[in-house]
Parts: sequence; C-alpha cells; structure tokens
Amino acid sequence: FPEGTIFRNDVKRTDTQMGLFGEATYELVPDTFALTVGARYYDVEVDLEGGANASFCNGYLPDQDAFGTNISDLYDGDGEFTFIGDCSAAARLTFTQGQTFDDVRAQLLAADSFSVGRGEFVNAPNAISDAEIQAIVNALDAPDKAKSDGVILKVNAEWTPTSDLMLYATYSEGFRPGLLNRPGGAPGPSGYTVPFELQTDEVQNYELGWKTDLFDNSLRFNGSIFYVEVEGLQTTIFDPSISNLFFSDNAADAELMGLEGNFTWAPYSVDGLTVAGGFSFLDTEVTEVLIPTDDVQVGSELAFAPSFQGNLRARYEWDLDQEVAGSALTAHIMPQVVFSDESFTDIIQINRMKLDGYTTVGATLGVTADQWSAELFVNNLTNEHAEISGNFVFDRERVVATRPRTIGARFGYSFN
Repeated sequence: FPEGTIFRNDVKRTDTQMGLFGEATYELVPDTFALTVGARYYDVEVDLEGGANASFCNGYLPDQDAFGTNISDLYDGDGEFTFIGDCSAAARLTFTQGQTFDDVRAQLLAADSFSVGRGEFVNAPNAISDAEIQAIVNALDAPDKAKSDGVILKVNAEWTPTSDLMLYATYSEGFRPGLLNRPGGAPGPSGYTVPFELQTDEVQNYELGWKTDLFDNSLRFNGSIFYVEVEGLQTTIFDPSISNLFFSDNAADAELMGLEGNFTWAPYSVDGLTVAGGFSFLDTEVTEVLIPTDDVQVGSELAFAPSFQGNLRARYEWDLDQEVAGSALTAHIMPQVVFSDESFTDIIQINRMKLDGYTTVGATLGVTADQWSAELFVNNLTNEHAEISGNFVFDRERVVATRPRTIGARFGYSFN
C-alpha cells in the first residue's frame, strides 16, 4: 500500500478442495425399473492470510499497525498470538498456549496499567477490556485452517410403467464447506464466542416426482414433492454487540416441505397455441436454534423462500400468408405473468427485511421468416416495483428491484 494508507484490508483466502465421486445405474427391469446409486467423497480446506488496519494510535506518527487484525498470526496454528490492540508498544505482547485469563491480564496490567484500568469502565481505544483479554486467550487455540471431509450419498429409483409416464423417488445429501471467521474468538453476550472455524451445514433431501405426457402428448406435466432437513444452517451475522465485523455461524436447524411443477400444453383444437407455466409451494421453518440469541427464532421462515411462486405464458402463432424475399412470415403474440409471495432476506432478525410480494406482466409481438426475426416487447407492463432481493446490513434497507417498464425491439438474423 502507498505510504500513509491507514485504513486497509489485505486478506487472501485460499480454498483447497479434493473430491472423488461417481454413480452407477442398473436396470432391475429392462426399460421399466432402474436404480441409481451415487456417492461423493470430499476433503476441503479453507485458509486465511493477511491483515486489517485501523486509524487508532496513528495521529501524525508513522502507522502503528494497531487495533487491526493480524489474520496470518491468528490462523497459523502455532499456539501463539501477539496482541496489537493497544497504542502502547510495551503492551504488544506475545502469549502462548496454556496461559490463562489471569496470566494474560497480569502481563498486560504490568505493561500498560492505564489501558487495563480504563477497560473496566469504558469500551474505547486505550481501554483493554476483559472481553479483549478473553479473545486473546481464545486465540491461543485457533486452528490454522478450516477443515472438513466426509461422504454424501444419492439413491434414485425410476419406474416407467408406460412410455408416457415416469415416476421417481430420490434420497440425496448435500453440504456447504466451512470457513474461517475474521473475528474468530470474539466473546459476546450470554457466553457466546464467535467460532474460529465454521462447520459444514448438511442437507438430507427426500423427493417424489413424476414426468408425464398426457392427452395424446398435447400436455407435458412434470413435478415433485419434497422434504428437506438442514442441520447446522450456515448464516452470516452482523451484531455490533459481539463484533464490528461480519461473521458466520451454524445458527440453526431447519426443514422445508414443498411442491413444484411445470407444464406445457399445446391443444390440438387451437392450432398455433402453446400455454406453459410453473409453480412452487414452500413451507419452511427454523426448527432449532443452535446459538444463544433471540435473533434467530424457532418457527421463522427461511431466507428467500416465498410460500408461493408461479408464472404463466401463452404463445399464439399464425401464418400471415405473405412472403418477404421468398420467405413465408409467421407472426406471434406472447403475454406472460409472474407472481411471487412475500419473503424475508435472512433468518437473523436484526439483519433481515421483508420483501413484498409482486406480480409482473409482459408481452411480445413479432414476426419470423426463414432467416430473420423482428419483435416488439414490453417488460413489467404495469411498472411494478417488484422487490426480488435485498438486505438490511448496517440497519439500512437496500432493495434490489426489477427494471421499471421497459419497451423495446429485437431483431435477429441467422446466417445458416
């Protein structure tokens, strides 16, 4: 960094992943019943290096590199940690694994009694609090990497009684790798401590589904019902009462139940008409809270999980009985509607906001020839302020919305 740069983050994250996976399918009854079994072995390591620096203790002096976080020191796994949270160079002591809270406090008190004394009454620069001392003790046991390994399984059975119907049942498992927290070891209220190493969260999925062609192949209807259990759900937390940095934890167990499907219908009675759509019903909830906080509540919905979503589209095509440069013209019109219920952006009560439900409407009108096409379109016809994402970081609502009403034209040409 250039000389004089005080506020800075210089953090390098390295992920090392090794996996072995495969699956096999065996037809127990040829062309009728098949069984698929799969497995994946994984070995994942996540490492952090670098540091962060703040402005405390600097003034007009050369950078003191104090009150930041020496991540390379914290996550080197050597059982030592050097304290840099004090303006006095004498208090920047190195502590070793096995030292107790009283040992660390006594050494800091001898080096800078003023800062330790202030820490009993205020939480400010030049005040070494008991929480900071406990964080030093915790840091002595910090790992060098976040490590996880295991095996996940998949079993799928397919039954095809006729050429127009397939039924299936699936059990599958999944995970997300763990990670390291920059403020790992920071103590919070109710005996909570920010974990150094976040564990994987694990998913068990149970699913029954179908794929069908009905009414002499004029209607295709696919869908599934499912039940999902999530253990150790990872979530990111911003809580200044614990740390002024974001951190993550395995905050809760949860479950999901749902029904989803999609269809395409091309009725023989109306030549050129195709109707298509999709839907999903979700029922999600936190079933158990794993951290000592009221900011995660049993029974609350999971993030970005509307109870209902759906879309419907109709496309009608017809011949214009006209030619351009020897190419017959086909016209089409296609209205569509999309609907979503309300949802929430997080399971952490202090970090979440509600996204309102919405309905958007659009349409296209165009002509197609052998090698070219032209189309007029309108998206978000009603100019709906549809909230599709957002967050409540730093107590400010930030919404990601769909584009406003957009009207335009598209042209295409095929050189084949």
